[in-house]
Amino acid sequence: MRTLAFILTGYAIIVAQTTLFQVLPAWIGAPDLLLLLIVFLAISFDIPRGGLICLLLGIGQDVCAGYFTGLHVIAYLLVFFVVKGLAQALVINEANHQPPVVAASYLGSCAVVYACTSMLADSPIAPWSWGSVLLRLLIVIILVVPANRFFEFLYRFFDPRKRRFFSQDRKGNRYRKVAG
Repeated sequence: MRTLAFILTGYAIIVAQTTLFQVLPAWIGAPDLLLLLIVFLAISFDIPRGGLICLLLGIGQDVCAGYFTGLHVIAYLLVFFVVKGLAQALVINEANHQPPVVAASYLGSCAVVYACTSMLADSPIAPWSWGSVLLRLLIVIILVVPANRFFEFLYRFFDPRKRRFFSQDRKGNRYRKVAG
């Protein structure tokens, strides 16, 4: 159930990115929320399940807004496996550790997509624009914490082992009385 919830959330993000965010003014930019989901999947899910979700989301992104079929799949799977390797070696599951990882992942995925597109295209594509890339990078870094909290809510809400999501467990005494 959790896997299906994250696949549907990813497809909703793809629809929003390819339709709603494109009509926003240029100075606001179009945030790449799907990359935030990929980083969350790499941190929270195991390799087979997270890799499958990343594969399906990459295919969906390629169908909706891809230049060449398979390009976003490669970029998102590359981001997934690099962040998964970092997550196993370092502690990046805290919210304050994720903005640098997301920034590096965003720049890496943009570079992979741009380099592959420029090598495969017949005619020259638009030049790399640092202004728009840095604007989108700033927006993505700002959205890391709220998006992570939303994804964490979904992750806990669809936990099959814990159906009492809204009630807190009050086991044991959290604070000891000090004899005085």
